[in-house]
This record gives sequence, structure tokens and C-alpha cells, in this order.
Amino acid sequence: MKPDRIQIILTTALLALTAAHAETTGSPDAWERFNDWNIGDVLFSSLHIHGVGGFSSGDPEKLATGGHDPRRKSFSAQAVEPGLSLRTGYFEAFTNYLFYQDVDGDWDGELEELFGKIINIPGGFELKGGQYLARFGAINDKHIHAWDFVDSEMPVSRFLGDDGLIIQGAELSWTLPLNIDPGLTAVATLGFGNARAHEHDHGGHEEDHEDEDHEDHEEALFEGEEGNLADDIFNARLMARYRFSDFHAITAGISHADGENGFGRGTRLFGVDAEYLWRENGLESGGRAFRWRNELIWRRVGAYDDGEHGHEEEEEEDEEEDHMPVSGTYEEWGFYSTATYTWNQHLDTSLRVSWLEGVEDLGLDERFRISPAVSCWFDSQRRVGVRAQYNYDCFANGPVEHTLWFQFNIALGSNVEVR
Repeated sequence: MKPDRIQIILTTALLALTAAHAETTGSPDAWERFNDWNIGDVLFSSLHIHGVGGFSSGDPEKLATGGHDPRRKSFSAQAVEPGLSLRTGYFEAFTNYLFYQDVDGDWDGELEELFGKIINIPGGFELKGGQYLARFGAINDKHIHAWDFVDSEMPVSRFLGDDGLIIQGAELSWTLPLNIDPGLTAVATLGFGNARAHEHDHGGHEEDHEDEDHEDHEEALFEGEEGNLADDIFNARLMARYRFSDFHAITAGISHADGENGFGRGTRLFGVDAEYLWRENGLESGGRAFRWRNELIWRRVGAYDDGEHGHEEEEEEDEEEDHMPVSGTYEEWGFYSTATYTWNQHLDTSLRVSWLEGVEDLGLDERFRISPAVSCWFDSQRRVGVRAQYNYDCFANGPVEHTLWFQFNIALGSNVEVR
């Protein structure tokens, strides 16, 4: 039987009180022992729960860009995510599943990742195969429970897909043998495969939104989502991290991906990202911290209309009319910058600025967003907490929308997660 909202709320309250009691009575170790879900230090299980609700001047469904962004003002389950990791000396594996409530409040679910990895291959290599979040950019391979914000980064979800770039294929990673400086680490990744097909409907019942969608895209020449990567995808990433000391580090990367899109033509992506991290306690846990992350993504989409796509109404008016094939190539830029300051183990404040260029022929608006957020944790291990986030959304050819989200987060079980 699937949990309802009341059960989730009661579970959240109980866990928050348990965590707070453990902290105030000086026994946080007992809370961690409860969450030590492992079998023989080989199998490690976890459960992450996220609930969200809020207020918006617009329609949350239209404002959402990611597959698991909030789409309802009423409180609902954003994600209930059980996960399982396997770790041995030469082989690792991971799988997780997502249960969630859609825009109509109905429960649905999907397999997000299921992969295995051969590690410690001589020469610094490791090989991953299965279904996985590809290494593209700074955050594509991060799950919802690792986000600093309630919703996804707009350029990532628009360019890489609603749920990010999830590949069914294989990736080879190589830790480069750099002996220039002990603080320098670099990893190169090459991958190939096909994008996972969507297993759920983000927009609710299609028949309920057919007229509305047509009105929104009546000026668009092509359907924007068809520009996403679909088949024969090649992805590559080079990441380098330099630790000036235990307290300061810079991470930078360049990413590339190309393949066949939903139009049957090609899509190419290129991204650069950089992050600065300061930790008061260095490599030790706790203390204040500051992280500033930036990412710029460029995409080129080849679009093709065979004369049938998007012309249903015209064909009904004149079934004998022939539609000439239409094609085009379009480019778009996207950017986001996030800064998070950790005051202590119980409080984070974050700020995000993001922008999308937009492509009129693809029905994609230019968009600008500012998002301040505050995250509070009941326990020092950051397992149970709440987050408040405000979104200021500005569309080039539309109104300014204001949204306030409230999210709760629960992380149970092992912190060990194979990536």
C-alpha cells in the first residue's frame, strides 16, 4: 500500500522529534546507529523522502522545468526514494527507485538508476554500465537529496532533459596520473548509449491539456522537447580539482555530448563549470563553509518537420493539402550561478541566479530566475530538515511570477552511495 500525505507528515514529525531529542540529550551517536543500515559492510540501503507545497502567482506546472520540480501548490510527495549500494574491492553497484505524486496528486514511480562498476582497474580506470545519470556538468549526476534548492537548475533540465541526462549504456573514467602537485586531481570520462525513455507523464492527463498546450505553442515551428538527446549519445567530461590547502579548493570541468534527437537529426551540447569551496574545519566535518558554483551550457539543435508533426488541425481542414518538409538549426545558451553559506550544521542560506536564452521557433521562452533559499536541519547529521525557497520568475514575453515553496527532507539509512 502506498503512503498517503498524512502518513508522510506524521512520519516527518516523528523523525524530527526523534532527531531533536537525540541532539538535546547529547546522544547523536544513537541516531546514527539507528541509521547504520548495512549488511556486512557490503550492502548499504537508504531511504530519502521529500515533500513540498507552497504558493504561486502562476501555474506551478507551467513554471516547472524539471521532471520532479514541484507541480502542485498543495502539499504532495516530491520524491520517496529507496536506494541500495553494493561495495566490494573491485566491483560496485547502485540502484534507486523514485515514487512521487504527479500534478493530479496520483502516485507514480520510475527506476532512476541501475548500474554496476568495475573499479581499481590498473592505470586508474573504472568502467560503469547500465542505466545511470551521465557525467555531464557539475550536477547532472546528483540526486534530489543532494540539491541545495527545491527545484532543478533550469539550463540542466531544459538542455539535458526533464530528469537530467539518464543514459542506458557505458562510461569509462580515467584518473589521470598527474604528479605535478599532490593537491591536483583530474578525471576524464567517456560514455556512449541511448537516453532513457520517459516512464511518466509530467503534465497529468494529456487530454486535459491538449488545447492549452496548442495555445502555448501555436507560434512554435517545432516542438522543443524533441530537441533533447535520444539515441547514439556520446558524452565526454574532463574534471580537475585543485586543493590549495585543506580549507580551500577549486573544481572545474568541461563537458560535451552529441547524438540523435527526437527529430531524427542531431543535438550537440557543450558546457563549462567552476566551483570554489571553503571549509572552516578543512577536511574535518562541521564548521562554517561557503560554496560558489557556476555553469554555462550551450546547445545546438537540428530540427525537422516531415509535414505531419504539429499540423493536425490543418490536416482536418484540408486532408488533401500537402505539407512541405521544414528544417532548421537553432542555438541556445543557459547559465546558472549558486552560492551557499553554511553557518553551522543546522543552517544554510543559498542564492541562485539562472537564465535561459530561449528559441521562439522551438516554443522555448527566454527566462530569468532568482531564488533565495534557507535550509534548517534538526540534527547535526543533516538527516531531517526543512527548506523555504522563493522564486522570482521573469519571462521575456510574459508576466513576472512569484512562488514560495516549503519542503521537508528526510534521509534514513546509510550515507554510503556509489556514484
